[in-house]
Amino acid sequence: MKGTRLIVVSGLLLTAGLNLNSTAQAAPIAVRVVPPFDPAAYAGRGAVGLVVPGVGGTVTRAGALASLERGKTEHSLLGGTPHGRVIVLPSAAPGTVLTFYVALPPQGRTANHRRYPVAVVGCGLHGLLTSSATRISGLISIADIAPAVEHARRHRCDLSPLGSKAARDASAELRALDRRIRHVHDARGWALVAAIVTVFGLSLLGSPGVLGCVAAVGASLLLSAFGVDGFWPLVLGVAGLTVVFAVPGPVRRLVPALVALFLVALLFVLVLDTRVNSLAVLGARPDGGGRFYGITNQLETLLLAPVLAAAGSRGLGRLAGIGLLAIVTVGWSKAGADGGGIVVYAAALAVLALRMGTAPVTARRLALAGAGVIMLAFALVGIDAALGGSSHVTHAVGSGPGSLFGDLGRRLHLSYLSVTDSLPKGLEFGAGVAALVAIGAFFRRGPTVDAMLVCLVVSFLVNDTPVDVAFLGALGCWTLVRWEAVDSRAMRRRSGPVVLFASSLLVIAVAGCGSQGVVRATPVTVVGTLKQEAPGKGLFVSNGCTACHTYTPAGSKGTIGPDLDKLPQYAKKAKQPLAKFVHESIVKPGAYIEKGYQNLMPKTYGKLPASDLQALVDFLTKPQG
Repeated sequence: MKGTRLIVVSGLLLTAGLNLNSTAQAAPIAVRVVPPFDPAAYAGRGAVGLVVPGVGGTVTRAGALASLERGKTEHSLLGGTPHGRVIVLPSAAPGTVLTFYVALPPQGRTANHRRYPVAVVGCGLHGLLTSSATRISGLISIADIAPAVEHARRHRCDLSPLGSKAARDASAELRALDRRIRHVHDARGWALVAAIVTVFGLSLLGSPGVLGCVAAVGASLLLSAFGVDGFWPLVLGVAGLTVVFAVPGPVRRLVPALVALFLVALLFVLVLDTRVNSLAVLGARPDGGGRFYGITNQLETLLLAPVLAAAGSRGLGRLAGIGLLAIVTVGWSKAGADGGGIVVYAAALAVLALRMGTAPVTARRLALAGAGVIMLAFALVGIDAALGGSSHVTHAVGSGPGSLFGDLGRRLHLSYLSVTDSLPKGLEFGAGVAALVAIGAFFRRGPTVDAMLVCLVVSFLVNDTPVDVAFLGALGCWTLVRWEAVDSRAMRRRSGPVVLFASSLLVIAVAGCGSQGVVRATPVTVVGTLKQEAPGKGLFVSNGCTACHTYTPAGSKGTIGPDLDKLPQYAKKAKQPLAKFVHESIVKPGAYIEKGYQNLMPKTYGKLPASDLQALVDFLTKPQG
């Protein structure tokens, strides 16, 4: 009996030993969930990094664990816990070849602005962990781990999308990275407020407002390139550098070139060193896990106004050039691949092209433009994929229409949840929409404003951050209203700030003279004669014509409208006598539109007194009359 028991026990022990050995052989790669640790403990024998545990404003331990097991994330507003096939299960023992040590958030729901340590030991990995999904050395997403394990099972020690990068002191570099991300996170809200206030102030001067939108993004990138991460240096730096960079704004002919140069520089930054944008105060948001690199919806909306102003400045050729550059910057996979941005920019440029044309905008033309936008978006994504590009956009398009429509429905649901998440967000969204409605209903709209309004509607449909789109879209719309505005106030001219300053000095001087008790004019003897100036010149200047037109007798060099030194040539092309042509062009500005220019001239000049109209015609046809 005892012998039988001994045999049974021995058999059980042998079976257990065989099972343990089989388990060890079957799991050369293991993922272990451990308490938070100092990366320095593993830096000597593996690669270390920081893991972002979720997407959205909050995260739970259960949601982070589900993301770890399935290799995908779910936005916190949508529940935060992904579902689907389990790829990896945490193990109690290390792997024989490769082991992932991952710390997760504590129990309950916590704010998603803390990163947790991760280490990978084995396969000769050392230094900092890298990820093609984040493009920031030392920072990975929790959704990277399961695909890396699955890939390593098939291709020994190939952890794609993860890798490693040599580092002199990996743990010290991680501490510096964590500190910088935290400081940028703390300053982001106030830096955005500083940018909005600064751009709005610049818009009151006219043209600088449009350039201010680009300047704010440029200021953010410059501060990031120099590693600035202090709260006040970031907030005040964004405001101050925005003003400095917008200085050329009043010289309107420079704006298209400056916007184009900025887009080229931004494209190089995104392709060659996306970390500059990722860690910028107005850049990507790696702390929230939603977008680690590339153009966010916030940047996309900020850059819309200057792109439209530059593209619509003169002719369809410039529109095509700047438009294509903007779409590549937003949509190229190597730069970040924002699929919604491709559609938004393509829609904006299509509407702008329609409005700049001489043919009327009809429902049929709008429908054709919409079809063209969709075809262009698919063509660009297809070309990107054919050239080796890979991104969530190329994957979504490659998965078929079901995937695209599902993604669109998810974005709309997420937009609704983000607006209704809190009262402040709802109020901010409502204020932005109200401002857009007011601009559309009560302000004179030119081609760029119309294009901006249409593309913002498209943005609400294809993007999932409606609060940013509404508020920053309203700011951009307002800068375009100021860009297109032409009225009778001299302050609207390029010399507006100079006129304001000179007027102030004049008032002060007059006040100073008054304090001396002078109450009547002192007679002065004038020797010689004074040549009387043409009366139409004063009307030409006071009605703001110098802001848009070049006309040598008036000393103006505007480039928005046609060159009035060429009026005889225009009249000849219109087959009208010069005086009649000029009169009709003033009272009916749409009667003849010179090729390459937009019809931005107000119709209110037709209500000027007959004597003023005649004086203007005389000045434009015989300046000395």
